[in-house]
Amino acid sequence: MPIVLQSSAPIPSKVGWTRWAYIISLFLVAAGGVGVLGIIGTFIIEHLKMSFHKDKMRRMKFKFLGGVNSDEIFNKLQPALTQKYGDKIEFDREGETLSVKYNKIFYDINLQEDETFCLWWRKSFAGAFFSWNEWKEYKKIRTGTALIAYELQQAFGIK
Repeated sequence: MPIVLQSSAPIPSKVGWTRWAYIISLFLVAAGGVGVLGIIGTFIIEHLKMSFHKDKMRRMKFKFLGGVNSDEIFNKLQPALTQKYGDKIEFDREGETLSVKYNKIFYDINLQEDETFCLWWRKSFAGAFFSWNEWKEYKKIRTGTALIAYELQQAFGIK
């Protein structure tokens, strides 16, 4: 079922529970060292869950309209985003694919035949090889996906 966003609030996190697992593991470390295995296990599970959720956000289908092309999207979305977010937003186009760059992450707007769209997020070439803070990237993707999808739906009156 296609998603209709009611606000530009970030996509909910799926790994927020790990903070508590780290805290419990630190207490176990202080109590006798057993918590080191808990910290390592939590770290591994956290990164697997983050990777899975980031991939899932690429495949989220947001409700849209049929028969709309990249030019129409640019003409409606660009003024709305530029007015609200100024120079934090950049647009690019490769063929029929319109890309929005927000917070150093690129979001390709992929129109589907079933009157939906997906936002395929990607990093710059350098960002793909030199990514040190997975939490920060995860937060950027959750925020950017929701923001762009919401603004696109609002620009075309989808509620």
